[in-house]
Amino acid sequence: MKDLIMTAQQDVSAIRVDDQAFLVSSTIERCPKVMMIRELTKNAIEAAAQAPSDDRRVEFSVTTVQGAPKLTIWNTGPGMDDEELSRITNLAASIGKQKGLDKNFGMGAKVASLPSNRHGIRYRSCKSGAVHEVILCERNGIYGRLRRRDTMGEELGDVIDVTEQVRAEGVRPLAADWTEVVLLGNRSDQDTVADPYDSDPKQPKFWLATYLYHRFYRLPDALEVRLDEGTHARGPGSRRFETIPARESKKAFSRAETVKLANGLKVHYIYDEPFKDTSHNKSISGSIASAVSTAAVVFHDEMYSVLTGRNWTIEAPTFGIPFGAKHISVHIELPDDARVRPEGYRQFLRYIDGEQNQVEASDFAVEVLENRPQWLIDLIHSLAPNSGDSNDEIRNRLQELLNKLRVKTISPRVVPDGDIFVNPGTGGAMAPRHLDGEAVGRDQRQHNADLTVVPSGAQLARMAQNMERAPALIPLDDEEEIEAKNIKGRAARYYAKTGELFINMRYPAVDIMREQLEREYAHAGDVDIMKRLALSHSRNSMIQRVGLAVVFALAKRLNKEWDEEAMGKALEPESLSLAADNYFDSLQDARRAIGTTLKIKRTGSELDAAVA
Repeated sequence: MKDLIMTAQQDVSAIRVDDQAFLVSSTIERCPKVMMIRELTKNAIEAAAQAPSDDRRVEFSVTTVQGAPKLTIWNTGPGMDDEELSRITNLAASIGKQKGLDKNFGMGAKVASLPSNRHGIRYRSCKSGAVHEVILCERNGIYGRLRRRDTMGEELGDVIDVTEQVRAEGVRPLAADWTEVVLLGNRSDQDTVADPYDSDPKQPKFWLATYLYHRFYRLPDALEVRLDEGTHARGPGSRRFETIPARESKKAFSRAETVKLANGLKVHYIYDEPFKDTSHNKSISGSIASAVSTAAVVFHDEMYSVLTGRNWTIEAPTFGIPFGAKHISVHIELPDDARVRPEGYRQFLRYIDGEQNQVEASDFAVEVLENRPQWLIDLIHSLAPNSGDSNDEIRNRLQELLNKLRVKTISPRVVPDGDIFVNPGTGGAMAPRHLDGEAVGRDQRQHNADLTVVPSGAQLARMAQNMERAPALIPLDDEEEIEAKNIKGRAARYYAKTGELFINMRYPAVDIMREQLEREYAHAGDVDIMKRLALSHSRNSMIQRVGLAVVFALAKRLNKEWDEEAMGKALEPESLSLAADNYFDSLQDARRAIGTTLKIKRTGSELDAAVA
């Protein structure tokens, strides 16, 4: 290996850093601030995992510095002496770790922490009974180790021995190795426990425990992470942090199941039922973290592309979870050898191949949908709202229109590396082949000079088998469901992958049309029946208008001038809302139906005159 390195050094002039200060500053200031806790926690976990099995601990606590609370991360495991502490605080430096693009970068914790701790990050480490300290900071645009002086002004250097100070404080032991990081923030009076990013961004009450909960999917064996009093929002005392699988093993959730797929993926399905009469999930009981449902990609025991709250409930129908998403979590765990890699700051995963796009949970929506356990499917059906409407007739009419337009679904394409052998060729007709690749003899193929003649046994193609299916029409009356689909103030949302159309039945166009019909037929003998008819026609016409908008948008697949982006715009909630607003064309059919049923004529209206 040494000879190879020597040869490489002779063959290549290594690139050097011309402006080191600029490189350091730009590397630090481009790092997403919110990665700070991940990097500090990961370092602490990796160090603690090397401690004896009965003493693997990571603790979050509060240290008061100059009267202000400062967040502190402490861990057992190998300590560092003065030289090691000095070296570890350089960029691209690490001790006892293998560097690599998919391993350790040697930059994470320092780079991620300094943008939010320009005043300082205090490192202390105990090794063989001696404790050394260094403070990383930014002064006048320069990042580095703070030069220290004693009370007389005499310079002590940037790494100092604080063993006697630690002994006097009596908080940390000297008999075993450990490392401690204290976040001093951007200002001496900043409370980095409650406000770690100096209000940019602001953090909620449960921020620390919830961040850990939505990032670390598993912890090393026998390792314990604790949040001391003041770092969590569950009252006095120290609380143990538990990961999602750890809580599942203790039956914190109502039901959970893992489905293993042939391609190495594992899909974890979790149902967390409502907690009593609250808006929370059951697992909130006794938890120090938020209990909202999530969808995420899991790789090497960490969570990426995490969807929570409204972001998850809006996307959930694509995963086959149109209802109940606020109580259902889905975690897609990739195999350890998956062709993915964390990007430079480890905020996202990227695919190694191709355009190296970011890995999203939605990339696996089809696998999640197709492998849902039966109990989950039954649960979703039980949570579906019962609107009392039967929309089969409307959907059938939409399907007939689609069939007439001959709108086809996007069919799978034959590719050279597919399951069936294909000769890429150079274009034109190809000789048919068996699955083993052997060409079929020429005498086995059909040769007709007249192309209108078809082989024996041919029949009329069933175009409808490859037709676009009419959307499943799902009217929503419940405000919570409307809010969950993010269509408050909008008429509908269409999910192309599942073919589901969620329609906001509280959209103003429904009531405006209903009120118009009620005015026109206010003289009916049975007013209650008239009002029911007015409401029914107003609702059905709204469903039909939005459904037709989806149908005609899908029909644009036949138009070469419309790409998928253009079709997507036509199917957005805003476009569907414009179609829903035009209820005027629906009035005549509703009037005719109500007049025939009640045997009466409508009265005139100012609106008719205005429209005319």
